[in-house]
Amino acid sequence: MRFTYVLLLGLLGCLLLAQQGFGADTSTSTESSSESSTSSSSDSSTSASSSSATTEASSSDTTTTTTSATTTTTSSSSSSKAAARRRRARARRRRLARQRRRRQQRQRRRRQQQRRRRQQRRRQNRRG
Repeated sequence: MRFTYVLLLGLLGCLLLAQQGFGADTSTSTESSSESSTSSSSDSSTSASSSSATTEASSSDTTTTTTSATTTTTSSSSSSKAAARRRRARARRRRLARQRRRRQQRQRRRRQQQRRRRQQRRRQNRRG
């Protein structure tokens, strides 16, 4: 289960790198994710910076998608951990209950055997 999440995160990271271009500076993508579309509209005054603004806007969308996927992965991972913890606790309670029942059955058998022995001794003493 954990391996699947790691694989998914790695795949999302690769897709993010592919969209940004492998040689792109990562500082521009972090700036664009922290700034909203205001920075892209202010950059659109010149034609050279408008193309970079478009790239930054698309990378910020990808960053948002990756962040939400990471959040989803983390929450599903924690919920599966909680479910596993509940299953283990349930199994432990069952095991303890089973042990308790067996112990009680052994005690009942011992008491019954002791009663029978006492009764046999009494009978032998009466006959004796």
